[in-house]
Order: sequence, then structure tokens, then C-alpha cells
Amino acid sequence: MNEKQLFLEFLESEKHRISLSLGECQLDSKPLGRSEAGIVFKGRMNGNDVALKFFLYNGDDAGKEKWLSKLKAKYLVISLLETRNNIVQYADFDMITVQGQEIPVLIMKLYRCSLEEYRSILSVDSFLKLFHFLTNTVQFLHSMGIIHGAITPRNILVDDHNDFVLTDIAMAENTDPDYSDITAIGEILRWYAFGNTNGDVTISKVFPALKFYDRIVERCLTQDSRQRFHTVEEMLAFVEIQKERDPNDLLKEFSLICRKNFPKELPEFVHCSDQKKINKLFSEFVERKEFFGSNLVYFTDVERNIFSPQLCKNGYIKFDNSAQLRILDIWIHSDTDMRNDYILVHHSNTSPEKVNGKDVYRWAVYEDRTLITWEEAMNGFAESDGDIIALDRTKIEFYNRLPREGYFFIALNHLHSLINPANIGTLRDYFFRFSFSYVNRYILEDMNNLTKQHVTSPRRK
Repeated sequence: MNEKQLFLEFLESEKHRISLSLGECQLDSKPLGRSEAGIVFKGRMNGNDVALKFFLYNGDDAGKEKWLSKLKAKYLVISLLETRNNIVQYADFDMITVQGQEIPVLIMKLYRCSLEEYRSILSVDSFLKLFHFLTNTVQFLHSMGIIHGAITPRNILVDDHNDFVLTDIAMAENTDPDYSDITAIGEILRWYAFGNTNGDVTISKVFPALKFYDRIVERCLTQDSRQRFHTVEEMLAFVEIQKERDPNDLLKEFSLICRKNFPKELPEFVHCSDQKKINKLFSEFVERKEFFGSNLVYFTDVERNIFSPQLCKNGYIKFDNSAQLRILDIWIHSDTDMRNDYILVHHSNTSPEKVNGKDVYRWAVYEDRTLITWEEAMNGFAESDGDIIALDRTKIEFYNRLPREGYFFIALNHLHSLINPANIGTLRDYFFRFSFSYVNRYILEDMNNLTKQHVTSPRRK
């Protein structure tokens, strides 16, 4: 009988209750996850929910003692790291004995879910957060001489604050970081965007504002050793070169686009409900999408998203890879101090789309013609006349409409005064005023005065 079968029969006979150094633990009857290396269960110990990973040995008896020693040494080294940021928190390393066989068990903090389960609604912010998590964590581990060697969506966990942590960390045999962790970064990023790691597809197909990440993923996954990144430092240096934009250049470009479309009214203040002029303004931002990258955002006092516009044929404008809005009118403020510039967008309530006979505000289109549900698009499979069809991720377009009328600002992230963290009170005051049935010129002029009062200008050299 192999160790896995022996262990599972033991749990059944003990009604999933085990004794450990930290106390008695009641396991759930079904595991949270399985792998070749072991099984993970949720358990209740001393009044707390925990996760327990049981490591199961698959080799011959002669090699088990050496395997156990390496396993203990590996987790001792991890526990002694000077920082545990981005790494799973665990409470103890213990052993249980089953018919004379020692089975190691790691007691860990219970996390909300894995990245595999967390991936539901795609967003640029989550993609960037995942990229920074992967590079920061792998860079730190490599600096400690530790190679993970098997980073997958399943062993990236998500806590209650939507922060990522890495588990199943292995020890390197030497201090030279192996490029397999670099390859894993590219695979995880591609998986997040497309739901799989197959095919030669680009990140910008899903996230148009992140075009330079296409090259990053390509260089992570290439078989050409001359082009492949060999260290995280090399990757991050490439990112900085690609995305670096002088703040003044960003401010000037935003101001230029606004003023060139309203040369008679700006600088100062202008209101526009002319759809032709609005489309012309937004088409300028479409053309400069790669220049602005992730620096341009649309936001309220509680929500902020990367602004990556697309003009649609039906009169709608997509603000990112899914959010589709119909604009009623806009206000533009342009100042001699470009940090006070902004665009206020007033959008209408929108009509639902009918998919499978139901009115929905979230759906997807496959191959530019077939309407499918949002859930089918996320799962990668559609059902048609009783048949299950595998979907090509690169041929799916997402749509998410807002049923209620509302307002968004468009401005440069961290550069324009409105979205400076110090001015959150000003933003809340704005959106309180927007809750009324209309916004008139006098309210907006008052808003501009508030902006200037709250701006926290850096000292000029």
C-alpha cells in the first residue's frame, strides 16, 4: 500500500481528527487541494482555522530519511529569512506517525483562495499588482539563494485584503538563480490574461494599455538564451526603460490633447455635449494610448481604473478592456498649472444586452459575432445546442455596462491634483454634489476653486 492510500485510510479511521504538538486538530473531510507532493486540508485547531499540508513520500524506503532531512532543512531556512513579505505564513512543522511511517505536516495560515480561484474579473490593476508581486518575491528569494522551481496559479494564495503570497517554496542547490522562475513569471502573466499558457498570444490583446508587457512575457518564455531574461533585475531594468515617461511630458500631452480640441475655450473651462467633438477628443487619447500607458486613469472618490479607451461603432466608448459607457456630455478644465487639468465625464444609464434570452449588463462576444455569457467567457467554454465548445481566449471581447447614470473624472494618476491622496475630501465633496439631478456651471466653478485650495504643490527647484 502506498503512503497516500495509507494516510487517507488513517484519516477515515480517526474521523479526520489528528494530534499535533500544537494541539488536537479537526480536519475537513474534503481536501483543499492535491498535488504529487502532498495534500492540503482545512482544519480547526485551538479555536482557529488553519491549513495543513501533508507531504507524502513516493520513493523507496532507503531514500526516505534523506528526503525528510531535506524537507526539514528547507522550511527551517525559510523560517529564518529576515523578512517574510509575500511568503506564506506558517505556525509549525510537525510529524504524525501512521503504521510506523512518519508523515510530515506543515501548519499554515488559512488563506481565502488561490490565484487559480481568484481569477474572475480581469483588470489592469490586478495584472500590474500580480507582476510586482512576482518580481518582488522572486527577486528576494533569488537574493537569498532560493529557487522556487514550480510557481503556478495554484501555489499563489490570496488573503482577505486581496494581497498575494507564495507557497511551496523549494531550496536551491547553489546560489545561481535558475531561469525557470523567470519563465514562470511569463507563464503566470499569460495565464492571468488568457486562462492558459498555450499559443503565441499577446497581453495587449486583453489589456491594450500594457503593450510593452508583450515584450516582457516574450522574453520570459523565449528559448533563445540571448534574448531571455536571466535575472529579475534585468527584467525590471527593461520595464523601467519601456515605461519611463517624464511627468512633465505626460502633463503637457494631456493638456495639448484638451486644448487642441477646444482652441477657442481653453485654457480655462469648457462644457461640451457635441458628440462629434467628444468622439474626436477621445480618439486622440486612443491614438496616444501607448504613450500614456497606465498613467491615465478614470475615477470617482472610491474607484480608480486604468483609462484605455476604444471607440465603438454603436456610439459607446469602452473605457478599458470591458467597461462600455455612453457619454452625455463632458466638462474640461485647463489651467496655467497643468496639474489642475481634468476631464469630467457625464455618462447615461445604459441598456442591457440580451444573451440567451436574458437581459444582462455583462457579456462577451466571441469571434466578433457570437454573444456569450460573461461566465462562459471567463471559463473558456460555451454551450450551444447542448454541445460544449472550447473558446479561443484571443477571440473574446468583454463588455460591462453601467445601468445607472453617473460621473467619472479622467486625469493623470498621481500627477493631477484631483487624485492626490491629500485631496480625497475634495473628491468626496464633488461626488456629493453629483448626486443631485444635475451639475451646473456654478457648481463646477466652485469645484475648480476647491481644487486650487487643496492642491499640494511640490517645491519647484
